[in-house]
Amino acid sequence: MRTKRLLIVVSVLLFGILVVQINQTSQLKKQYQTLKTEYSNVQSRHEMIHKIVSQPTVQKTNLKASQVRVQQFIDLVQNNKASDYQNKLRDFATLSVINQLTNTLAPSVQNSTLAHYDVPVVAVNKQWEDKARFLVIAKSDVQSVAWQVTYDVTNQKVTKISRLPLKGGYDNER
Repeated sequence: MRTKRLLIVVSVLLFGILVVQINQTSQLKKQYQTLKTEYSNVQSRHEMIHKIVSQPTVQKTNLKASQVRVQQFIDLVQNNKASDYQNKLRDFATLSVINQLTNTLAPSVQNSTLAHYDVPVVAVNKQWEDKARFLVIAKSDVQSVAWQVTYDVTNQKVTKISRLPLKGGYDNER
């Protein structure tokens, strides 16, 4: 009888230990999965940083190509009618930017029939990951217009655009 009681107590004790171990195993699996995903995110960020740091010439080349593309985009915006934007800007900008230009920004700008605009300045304002923000000035004999353009280097499209106030005349001779 005493042996049976001892055997039952030991069995209950072992069963309790088994339940605790099974519970801890599932919790450890959850922790492992979260740490694994966190590790992969950190590793991908590190690879991107390493790529940017180790290949500055590639980044500089991408930025130069982006500047040329933004210059072409603003040249098309300033020297074409708003009704032509859907066709001409399709390769340069997202649909939301084209709609914004067509509906709000372009009608307030004198363009196309009145004056020809040159784009003398495309300056990098900020660059992060795969995006770059440019300040662009378009100049004609009549007026100067300043734009702030956000460009996606990966997709090679303008993702955001806004007109900036330009006080006085811009003279690139200075």
